[in-house]
Amino acid sequence: MNLKSYFDMELRTTSVYAVAAVIMGYLSLLISHTAYATLAGLIVLAVLTFAMRAAFKIKEGAKWWLGNGVIVYIFLWLIVWTIFYNAYVL
Repeated sequence: MNLKSYFDMELRTTSVYAVAAVIMGYLSLLISHTAYATLAGLIVLAVLTFAMRAAFKIKEGAKWWLGNGVIVYIFLWLIVWTIFYNAYVL
């Protein structure tokens, strides 16, 4: 794999995870039950990971997935959920 396609794949996966995290952050507010919203967010994360692995034919290991999407998804999802929650409550 050459360097350009490697960074293209990183950018694609990070972008997909970021968009999914923002959408899931808003949906977590609509679920309005912390346990169910957390479970839904983690299920979306798992399904998204398997779907992107199949769609983009990525053969990288767990460390690559953590660095290029999973951590981004979790942090962005929690930040967006918190922002929407605070905007809704106030």
